[in-house]
Amino acid sequence: MLWLGLSIWQIAGAQVVTVVDRETQAPLELVIITSDKSSSAVFTNAEGQTDITEMKDAAVIEIRLLGYETLKRSYTDLESVSFLIALAKGGISLDQIVVSASKWNQGSRDVPAKITSLSQREIALQNPQTSADMLGASGEVFIQKSQQGGGSPMIRGFSTNRLLYVVDGVRMNTAIFRSGNLQNVISLDPFATEKAEVLFGPGSVIYGSDAIGGVMNFTTLTPQLSYDGPTLVKGHALARYSSANKEQTAHFDVNVGWQKWALLTSISSNDFGDLRMGSFGPDEYLRPYYVQRQDSTDRIITNNDPLVQVPTGYTQMNLMQKVLFSPNERWNFQYGFHYSATSSFSRYDRHIRYRNGLPRYGEWDYGPQIWMMNHLRINHNGQNALYDQMLLNAAFQNFQESRLDR
Repeated sequence: MLWLGLSIWQIAGAQVVTVVDRETQAPLELVIITSDKSSSAVFTNAEGQTDITEMKDAAVIEIRLLGYETLKRSYTDLESVSFLIALAKGGISLDQIVVSASKWNQGSRDVPAKITSLSQREIALQNPQTSADMLGASGEVFIQKSQQGGGSPMIRGFSTNRLLYVVDGVRMNTAIFRSGNLQNVISLDPFATEKAEVLFGPGSVIYGSDAIGGVMNFTTLTPQLSYDGPTLVKGHALARYSSANKEQTAHFDVNVGWQKWALLTSISSNDFGDLRMGSFGPDEYLRPYYVQRQDSTDRIITNNDPLVQVPTGYTQMNLMQKVLFSPNERWNFQYGFHYSATSSFSRYDRHIRYRNGLPRYGEWDYGPQIWMMNHLRINHNGQNALYDQMLLNAAFQNFQESRLDR
């Protein structure tokens, strides 16, 4: 059973709906609301509110959230109860809203392809160290890792430049790189990921030639507006330590939203030490000694603990800044700045290669991996003879990376 209550908010001509939990009356965030009138979907903010002006006079409006029973009502029905909706907890629905198949919001039941989706709640539960670990924990994507600072996804036998990474609707230009394993997915911050989708099988018709094997679509945190007057302020903070690699991680994000403007800032810092392997692995993985550069000479140093993979540690910094401007219910302008930088990190499988009992390489490193993207996104709900919804993406990316071996 689902219950509808009474309340109404009218802000600058916009019609705001509020969704709460039936039992606790607590507002529900990220509730998905769709209709048969508009192809777009809207999501509730931290106060359980969103604007459904574009759905006026719709015959069917669907409100759903994972773990709650789905509600279908007409706009008139919602209007009669003053647009306050209380959802009752229910079974888990396997039908989700996805964007990977067509770049537009649509139900997974309408997509003739396999798509795996990871929500923000599932990502937080996994608590991954990197985005590569996040994909691997889904159980659907194989991750090849030759070192800590890496992770090359493989889908149905395809990898590297046969798979496509998409960030907020913009493709990462990994097709220009070699066909060998690529580590670019670690440039994405799992703490700043709102949703991740994996499209299995060819996606070249929609995304281009390098989407032969599949598409990995990442949606980062979206700025949220306030719909009831007071400024909406919400944020998250995290600090983590892992004994396996002496990881020290700190993350902070904050959203400040007004009626037309919203700002979102996300900062993450990672410091990964040398990884300590398990005690019952193959002996050939052990690290009895390592090479260290001293006075312009490579010197072999005895490793006090052969279980510690020296050198595998590295550091990483991720920054994201988004600005949202929504002058009315039809227009939405969003600017996003993404920056990720790592230190140099060693490729461990090369460092455990030996010749005549001595290390074969004095150095085999990935140089600092830097990725920056400026992204302008314009969305217009037209509802005219030409289109229902228009989406324009303009983006500029800069990559810097290198390989160093001796």
